[in-house]
Amino acid sequence: MFVNKNKLKKKENNMDQIDLKSVLIGFLGSCLIFVLIAADEREPSNMNFGDIVVNSITIKDDGHGGFITAYNQDQKRTLYLGTGKDANGYVQTYNKYEEPTAYIGSNRDMDGVIVLKDRYGALGYTQSGKK
Repeated sequence: MFVNKNKLKKKENNMDQIDLKSVLIGFLGSCLIFVLIAADEREPSNMNFGDIVVNSITIKDDGHGGFITAYNQDQKRTLYLGTGKDANGYVQTYNKYEEPTAYIGSNRDMDGVIVLKDRYGALGYTQSGKK
């Protein structure tokens, strides 16, 4: 039986070279395994990151107004703190039925205003800061 030594050497040389495609597949496979092991079984809608303790939070406007919204355990909005239509800041609170109960912010004339409403959302008290 005749063996071609040149072909045998060629195969040995190929084994010494690193194939870029194999390295990429190995890297992506390792990343996939890492993500699957590190992934939590919770659904994204149930994710809770616990408590956050900071010295400062800055909310920047992306053209739509920066804001913070709080929800109760029934996923109903209870607080809005942010920017209104006229680029004025305000705080709006809601009861558990999502009826607005209090507003502290600016009116159309850029004066400070406080508005209190009853449990049904009907106007109860309003006071402007303008004298």
